[in-house]
Amino acid sequence: MLGPDSRLLIALLIAVSAVLLIAGARLRLLPLKIACGALSIMVAMIGGVAAVNNYYGYYTNWGELWADFHTSSSGLGVVPTTGTLADVAPGHIGWTTLPGRLSGYDRPGLIYVPPQYSQAQYARVRFPVVELFHGTPGNPRVWVTELQVSRIVNTLLADHLIGPMILVMPTINGSGHDFQECLNGPGVRDDTYLTTDVRADVVARYRASNDPYEWGVTGYSSGGYCAANLAMRHRQVFGAAAVIEGYFRAADGPAARVLGYSKPLEAANSPLHLAEGARPASGPLPAFWVAAGTKDRTDYQTAKVFAAALDRIEPVMLVTLNAADTHSAWSAALPVALTWLWQQLAPPDLRVLFPVHAYAGSLNSTLPVHPATAPAHRLALGPRPLP
Repeated sequence: MLGPDSRLLIALLIAVSAVLLIAGARLRLLPLKIACGALSIMVAMIGGVAAVNNYYGYYTNWGELWADFHTSSSGLGVVPTTGTLADVAPGHIGWTTLPGRLSGYDRPGLIYVPPQYSQAQYARVRFPVVELFHGTPGNPRVWVTELQVSRIVNTLLADHLIGPMILVMPTINGSGHDFQECLNGPGVRDDTYLTTDVRADVVARYRASNDPYEWGVTGYSSGGYCAANLAMRHRQVFGAAAVIEGYFRAADGPAARVLGYSKPLEAANSPLHLAEGARPASGPLPAFWVAAGTKDRTDYQTAKVFAAALDRIEPVMLVTLNAADTHSAWSAALPVALTWLWQQLAPPDLRVLFPVHAYAGSLNSTLPVHPATAPAHRLALGPRPLP
């Protein structure tokens, strides 16, 4: 079907625009020339909008587009909006509200609860949590429409490659084009919202672990920057971070504008700068997994420098993708990132309850890759008493 995210639609719009442009050049009557030129520009602009939609996955069918323009609903056409756990079927994703007491933000988000959540034998288990950050521009539903995260997680669970985790997909930006890049800065408190408010809300309403070592973050593109920056800024809050095609200096993305181009704020929110200043005596760091594409030269080079800087203190898994910053690259990296995150976040008692196989998948990696081992702090832990 020719949907709003179809590449065929983009090609057709470009072709129509070109035909109109040629017709306008050949027609003799000035009014017809002007009409063809105006229509050509209009169709080309619609083609550009369609290309952006294809890239970010805003709308995957015409019903979503119609509903978004003709109703005030924030359901976004993916899954039913919900405010209670009872409405989120185990093994599925549902909308929920994630209010922020400290930040003052009140935003919708998606949450995934694993199938084991409702099973009687695990009724006292608190599950590890991963926050997933979308790109800019974007919204949480890209994880469903483009990246098919629930299908990926359920497949990994069925294949015993990961154990059960709760996934939280918050909205990382304000309304419209109010990009905030997960930052605290002039007029924004997105860092507080994502690191403190979202966690407090999830722990209060779901059977989620409150152990910092059992909370991880991941994201793609700007969301990758968010994952790296929040993990480096809040080292005692997150146990692991998986960065997919992110940037590592505030000046390399929208973060600089959000921070008002303040050099001190940029330095304090540049994961590369923070990594280069890290020392073994400064305390434990979250575990890091980084996937970078060679077709984004600047981000790829800074990813290598970032990984090398952290590698002085702890092994960093660095994977090279033969791709650009597109949803195909994000889709390829996501199963490996989630597998690695489970290995980092799962406590000993859950490893016993949910033994996993070694991941047999692969990515095009041209750099040395360290084995994904549990962090050192896991080795000293015994079985947890369940609440």
